[in-house]
Amino acid sequence: MSRLALLVILAVPAGIVALAQACGASVQSINEGNVRFEHCYRLDLDRNIAPSHRLSCWRQWAETYAYGQTRDRVEHARERVRHLAAGETSPPGLNLEDAKNDAAPPADPAEAPAPTSLHAPPPPTAPAPEPTTLPGAGPDAESGPKPAAECAAVCDDDWHACQSDCSDEATGTGYLCDQCEPDYRACMAGCFGSKPD
Repeated sequence: MSRLALLVILAVPAGIVALAQACGASVQSINEGNVRFEHCYRLDLDRNIAPSHRLSCWRQWAETYAYGQTRDRVEHARERVRHLAAGETSPPGLNLEDAKNDAAPPADPAEAPAPTSLHAPPPPTAPAPEPTTLPGAGPDAESGPKPAAECAAVCDDDWHACQSDCSDEATGTGYLCDQCEPDYRACMAGCFGSKPD
């Protein structure tokens, strides 16, 4: 085998592996970005950290760790770099006034209860609907006979008679036990106007 063929045979799988690993951000790089983001955010909240150190942290995060991160984090980092570069050293705060004005007030304070446990499902926010019953149904409705009850009773009597004839060898009727069930099915199908199975 020539050297060129050997080179191609070895280079193609290596290229495929390299391309597969190069598609998208790796889990490790995303995790490093998350950890570094939280570090910079903690520095922002600590008044004892120099503003230049906070600015350096956010710049490094935006340049190095932003790949694969969510848009809100990238925008937050850019905003912090702008504010710190402009000399604003106050930590990021929650602007609750704008959030109150933007969000519609809930109709009922119990509409969104606080979670009780990390592993428990959220509590229900609306009462369960009342079960509905059809008109003429339910416990107050008059209970009449079941559909085709008289016909079914005749089929039931015939089945019992067939079974007793089958088990009583002294009668000598010769009726086979295997025939009782198909006869019963045919009888019941006739009661409801359908074909037997």
